[in-house]
Amino acid sequence: MPRSPRPPAPPVTTSTLAEIAAELGRDRLYLLGWIKRFELPPGHGNRYPATYLSFFRTVVFLRLAQIPEEKLVELWTLEKKLMNLLHVDTSTSPTWMIDGHAAAGNDSRRLFLSRFDIGTDLQSACVQPGLDFSPAPAELFGGRDMGEDALRLLGIYLAELKPVLATVASQSAQLGEAARWAGRMGKRI
Repeated sequence: MPRSPRPPAPPVTTSTLAEIAAELGRDRLYLLGWIKRFELPPGHGNRYPATYLSFFRTVVFLRLAQIPEEKLVELWTLEKKLMNLLHVDTSTSPTWMIDGHAAAGNDSRRLFLSRFDIGTDLQSACVQPGLDFSPAPAELFGGRDMGEDALRLLGIYLAELKPVLATVASQSAQLGEAARWAGRMGKRI
């Protein structure tokens, strides 16, 4: 199977955290809490690449769909472990864990929160554990030798993701109605 291409470098477009907060209708301190909770790197000179806005927008939408923040952090932790087992190149970008937000398409191959393309359909629950997405030299022991298995972790991840997607699906009609209602109320102002 051909290797999944590395996500493109984050776009040059940057925003301040205050601009991102205004775009999302959230307080800047709220977003700072998410940066800490999801262990994201701080911006450079108070500037954040566009991938932060995309990631935070996903989190906002999921919270609106009644997905608990603790569940999101749990999924996030599993995704980062899975990316590490797949040897994602973490050396070229400090935002490697959300750089997948800069790419579009292949939704069936992308992890849910990070948007990382694993190179195969997620629902097939089949990845090639030997794939190495980084140019760094191989470690002394492989993940399987150290008790970690990408396929096992992918199975756990998919089991944890399934109820989240079911909740989002069950909330979609309600959220759509709420958006229409909010639009009507906004016209009254």
